[in-house]
Amino acid sequence: MIWDILLILQIELSRSAILKASRAIENTMILNIHVAIAITTVIFYGLMVFTGRKLLRNEKGIRSKHKLLGWTTLTLRILTFVTSFWAVTPKEGL
Repeated sequence: MIWDILLILQIELSRSAILKASRAIENTMILNIHVAIAITTVIFYGLMVFTGRKLLRNEKGIRSKHKLLGWTTLTLRILTFVTSFWAVTPKEGL
């Protein structure tokens, strides 16, 4: 999760990704989908940490929720990776 967050920071610093993503009306649909999935993935990382801490404290009934969140987070991360290939458009003239 930390590596993924660092990757997001690197993309932001090198490509001004937040500025590009904030122009949702001008962006292609696949870029907007990619950004939405990526943001949701980061939110799920937070939920995983939250439920993981509860799991470490042996709170009852959290294991199944944590497992479901884990599989959902993994699926979202894979979708983020897959959509990244279509979301980035090459610059003209290269």
